[in-house]
Amino acid sequence: MRLPSEAAPTEGRQSQVAIVGTGLAGLATAHLLQNDKQKRFRITLFEQAGKLSFDAASVAVKNEQTGTTERIDLPMRACAGGYYANLLRMYDYLEIPLHPVRFLFVFARAAAAASQPRFLDASRPDDAGSAPGSYFVHASNLHQTPPPRPVSQGYMAHLAEVIYLVVCHFWFSVVCFFVPPITTASGPGSHSEVGETLQAYLERTWVPRRYISHYLLPLMSSVSTCSHEELLNFPASDAVNYKRLSHGQQHYAVCGGVHQVQDRLAQGIDDIRLNTRVTSVGRDGSRLLVRWQSSEDWHGHCDPCSTSFDHVVLAVSADVAARLYSPLTTALGKMPIARVESSVVSTNLGTYSIVRGSDADLTMGCAHHDGDRAPSQVITLRTQFSDCGQGSRTEALHTMPGGVLVSTCPLDPEADSERVLETARFTRTLRTPESRGVVRRIMRTHEAEHSERRHDMKIRQGDDGWVNGEDNVWLAGAWCWDGMVLLEGCVVSAMRVAQEFGVHIPWSGC
Repeated sequence: MRLPSEAAPTEGRQSQVAIVGTGLAGLATAHLLQNDKQKRFRITLFEQAGKLSFDAASVAVKNEQTGTTERIDLPMRACAGGYYANLLRMYDYLEIPLHPVRFLFVFARAAAAASQPRFLDASRPDDAGSAPGSYFVHASNLHQTPPPRPVSQGYMAHLAEVIYLVVCHFWFSVVCFFVPPITTASGPGSHSEVGETLQAYLERTWVPRRYISHYLLPLMSSVSTCSHEELLNFPASDAVNYKRLSHGQQHYAVCGGVHQVQDRLAQGIDDIRLNTRVTSVGRDGSRLLVRWQSSEDWHGHCDPCSTSFDHVVLAVSADVAARLYSPLTTALGKMPIARVESSVVSTNLGTYSIVRGSDADLTMGCAHHDGDRAPSQVITLRTQFSDCGQGSRTEALHTMPGGVLVSTCPLDPEADSERVLETARFTRTLRTPESRGVVRRIMRTHEAEHSERRHDMKIRQGDDGWVNGEDNVWLAGAWCWDGMVLLEGCVVSAMRVAQEFGVHIPWSGC
């Protein structure tokens, strides 16, 4: 099989680049290549939805009583300094306005009784701790000390819980900063890279079990939008690096929603093919053949259309990449994924409606304009604990400034469905030590390896030795880096593709 060729076009002709997927990774890659100083690339974006996907699920919600409109991103797009270093630098380069956000995290137990309300109307900062089943309230960066006391907890019990958490959190912070996770486990003649799971790391470092089950897992599973069991199977390095880099950092939200990020990244790209589903990517002599169907043909009998390109960037989830490009089927076909649901839910704090089309005044859709003076936002982490510890899940209920709730990973998706204003579903690529090893092997083309080394690895590993960029096919996405599957991975993977193409990255100084 042919090794990766140079990204540069032949003299006098622009290289034609197809980018499949218009999430943040696809748009960031497209923006970098489109704005190449030498104008070497012509970009075509493929998106099966009717609009660009990074902001596709976001909605504008109007409070009919106050007349205010709030733009709400689905899923939530808050980011923290430190861990999201490249994302924040890109936002600064694009002149995206940000607001600092403070959170009150309410830890609550989901009762088995059906009489307990799922959606909590008493969710304003002054009411934090009054949620049914709540057992602690944590203020991000300790901006409120002492934290609010749950109404069902006595003063002495609350003081004991605070002392317990101070000791546990101090110990967890110490081990994260001073006890590195085991990241490799290679035997004689083995080329695998399999390290320890988060569960193994927590057991090895003696982190208390109750702290893990009642605090650490509910909080981190809400970040990674997965079950507790799935999170415990993550590589320990993911969670430890996230803790190290985000420790004590400020959280930020985009003013008015990420639609303006999407607009600025897509600016100047003329060939955007919406309602177009790519069905496969294959060889066409020295070029790549992209087969696709328009939305009118999805349920018909028309054969897919096809277009040839010099390069193809698959900015999609791992399961979709495995389906579109056959050399990836073996490596990515068994990557674990999860289906995630996030909904906007009305409360009794107002009467709400979704504003659609030209009536949505997106420029007035931000409720954070008071900056640091804005009240804290309440996120209730409502956990359904299992008796044996397996199968525990957490639902995150985020109260927006306008009063509506954003529910992510609902414990009972059918409960109170009449109060749901909008629902979005998306695919999350999960992490395990094994999948981490697969991604690291694929992305070694970004570590400046010589082609001879890639060729030797190809001989050793057979079909599983495909590396990013081989035959001018590239991968980008939140999962295409060695870290949590979050927006930072989208930006890092886009930057790496651009670097392989020899394109200057303006926000990194490279």
